[in-house]
Amino acid sequence: MQEDNLQKKDRLEIFKYNVLLSALLFLASTYYLGFSTKYYSFTEYTISQMSYFLNGRTLSFFNFLFFFKCILDLGFTMYVFKKFEGKLNLFTSAVWLIAVLTFGLLGFFPVSQFFYIHWFFAICLFLFWTISEHAMAKITGDTGFLWFSNRLIVVQVTVAAVFIVSGFINAIFETIYFLMVFLWLTVFVNKYLN
Repeated sequence: MQEDNLQKKDRLEIFKYNVLLSALLFLASTYYLGFSTKYYSFTEYTISQMSYFLNGRTLSFFNFLFFFKCILDLGFTMYVFKKFEGKLNLFTSAVWLIAVLTFGLLGFFPVSQFFYIHWFFAICLFLFWTISEHAMAKITGDTGFLWFSNRLIVVQVTVAAVFIVSGFINAIFETIYFLMVFLWLTVFVNKYLN
């Protein structure tokens, strides 16, 4: 019985770094695609708006990046839910899961074809991910990590507000926000999932 639990735990370990791997792969792939796409500019358009400049084959690959990241993140989510089993409540689990799934839906509804639906999911992603950072930090029981998470959330919201108000919603803004999330995830994975 104990050996079965150890084998199950070992199998789950392969998902531990999925979220970090998925973030790096997504960012590297979209930047590669962006630099090789004619007329696309990271300072003028969002990553999603790259879909306006892609042909059928490259658009399919671009959309696949969203799905692939979502699938890797779902594996990580399963790992986190198992790791914090007994501490997670329905609200925190639902918020985290919605954040992960909305990222995948962004690929299913590219902005070039479904403008309003895409932006709806992008806003949901931002809101649900922000809430889940705070909720997961609380579940760790570490007041230092909760303090760090709350301060990072303030910075994330401030950066988002500054870019929105100044009208510079572009890939640079998204990359800055993405890297702040990556920082939070790196701390979370390395400190609380060991």
